[in-house]
Amino acid sequence: MFETLLTLLGKASMASNYYDQIRTICQQIETLEWLLTPIQFAPITHFDPKVHRVDQKANLYLQKASLDVQNMIAIEVAADGNCLYNSIICLSGNKASTPSKLRVRSLIELVKNENFYHNRFAHIVGPVNEAIKNIARNFSFSELYEIAALSNVLKCNIQSVYPTIAYCSDLNIMNNTFEHAQCSIASKTICLFWTHTESEIEARRSNVGNWSPNHFVPLLLPSDNSQSQNYLAQPKISGSGSTPTKATTKNNTLTQVRIPEFNADHNEMQPFQVPSTVITTTNEITTPRTNRRLQLAETCASVESTIVEHKRMQARERMAAKRAAATPEEAERQRILARERSAARRATLTQEKAEQQRTL
Repeated sequence: MFETLLTLLGKASMASNYYDQIRTICQQIETLEWLLTPIQFAPITHFDPKVHRVDQKANLYLQKASLDVQNMIAIEVAADGNCLYNSIICLSGNKASTPSKLRVRSLIELVKNENFYHNRFAHIVGPVNEAIKNIARNFSFSELYEIAALSNVLKCNIQSVYPTIAYCSDLNIMNNTFEHAQCSIASKTICLFWTHTESEIEARRSNVGNWSPNHFVPLLLPSDNSQSQNYLAQPKISGSGSTPTKATTKNNTLTQVRIPEFNADHNEMQPFQVPSTVITTTNEITTPRTNRRLQLAETCASVESTIVEHKRMQARERMAAKRAAATPEEAERQRILARERSAARRATLTQEKAEQQRTL
């Protein structure tokens, strides 16, 4: 679903009035309340060698960060342009989440609270509308705006860690903790590190001697075997006491399947009937999903029609501007051409169609 929405947003970012189109799409997505439920984010805090891989290059850069994080471990995530979102997914331990979902949610947050983010960061990292244009494009590199937006999307504080390489006072904002709007003492904090996929020497060599980050990785504390917070408890399956059941797997979900009973006296199998409650439950499960898909399809169609209408309006405005700027001779020439095109169309019409047009 979010992949489809991100594709629409990416198309809108290519338009000349990209901001208006992106804002319209985001406002339409906001009406899908079932799609924008609060994200349950319970971040992992400790390194697990069975799950995580160490990013050796990032670990070297980490030695040039502030002392309070140098004991942490940089975790390897895909460097595909979605590394910020990959880092969040890594810390969540929830593989069901996707970069597209987090990117769209961040974009909606920025559009919805544009003034807040503009007043806070525009003087440091540029106008928010340019950032919104960039975020709408999948696999585009992330910046400070997205870190600040994600803290509110996830309801989690984010500590941004930046290495002291070619450091100046303007970069102080990069070494900062971004607190979400409902921050409290109980709020959790995660660490994200600005790094590079190449060593410092190679990075400078390919950038005219300068160094700037091109990658994000999450930071975790060293593993602590006495704690088990990094391991998810296995769900327990309980069966019914009276009816024989067996556990089966469907779509990675354990389900109890009813087994028909046999008549011990006559050694005959009783006809197996599906209880009406099962049918009702099935309908209750599938119907909302179907409705949501239909609603999403309608929203996508509405968004696409909005984009088409924007393009038509732009075309009409361009034509009006051309007519207004035309000299009398050019205007007359355009009228002559229009009459010739109209005559050519009429000549190709059949007698019946021509009669219909005259009647209309």
